[in-house]
Amino acid sequence: MGLRANQTGAAHPEADGSSGYGGSGLGASANFYPATCGADWRLLAVMYATLSPMTTNATALSGALPGNARQTDSYVIAVMNQKGGVGKTMVTLSLAAHTVAAHGRALVVDVDPQANAHDLTRAMRDPGYEVVHELDPAQLTRIRQLRDFDTILVDCPGSLEGRNVLAEVLARSTFVIIPYDHEPESVLPTIRTAGRVRKSGVPYAAVVTKADPRLGAEFLIDAWTTLEKEGIRHFRTAVREYRAWPNSLKNGVPITRWNERYAPKLREDVASLHTELLLDLGRRALAGVTA
Repeated sequence: MGLRANQTGAAHPEADGSSGYGGSGLGASANFYPATCGADWRLLAVMYATLSPMTTNATALSGALPGNARQTDSYVIAVMNQKGGVGKTMVTLSLAAHTVAAHGRALVVDVDPQANAHDLTRAMRDPGYEVVHELDPAQLTRIRQLRDFDTILVDCPGSLEGRNVLAEVLARSTFVIIPYDHEPESVLPTIRTAGRVRKSGVPYAAVVTKADPRLGAEFLIDAWTTLEKEGIRHFRTAVREYRAWPNSLKNGVPITRWNERYAPKLREDVASLHTELLLDLGRRALAGVTA
């Protein structure tokens, strides 16, 4: 394990080749509680999750061999919201890095003209996943049929109007993740995005992002309630906001290898989201459900 100094001069360990997962927090434990629980039970669930330490690694060896070819087309996971600044790129890159940490193969397709996901990845030292900047979503069909990747994550632009990027991406997606930061200006764009995704028939779920740990469980309960009132499906994982994310980017290190005080908590949230996503995909595949 080596040490790298960040721009403030503080030393942070970077685990060379290891995931660095562990610790305690909301994300990984909250999934054990059913979605049908009432608000009181969910409040207890969140409080329990924030107090109970994890005793196992959030990422276990998958047994997947890099040389093994997929027997089906790759999953295409679109990350979209008509509101910018809700954490789309963070969710996209974090899930890609976690897929690699779990011994999978990931590709990030950046269809945003601003190319943030592409540029941030290219600035990293050995991110482990691949990235392309592709402004023609129709190319997703060809990419997923190559079966070279377990998961293809599509980072969509904040504005999905004009070229009808949304429809093009949705036509080629397996699942849609809608990041939602529960700010007043994000509510209506999130409702509109969920409505358009729902009409397309593509399975989806919103995920609460940028959750301030200092606000406690009430913030998360209020965010879930807001989504449920609009009939929007949501994950039971929330991705909390820590300085570990921008610090990892500034130092060119994937979040899966970046270590500072709260980095393990952020990794735990991402691992929990990744697990929930795979469980949802697996259930739908077994049941033959498409929406």
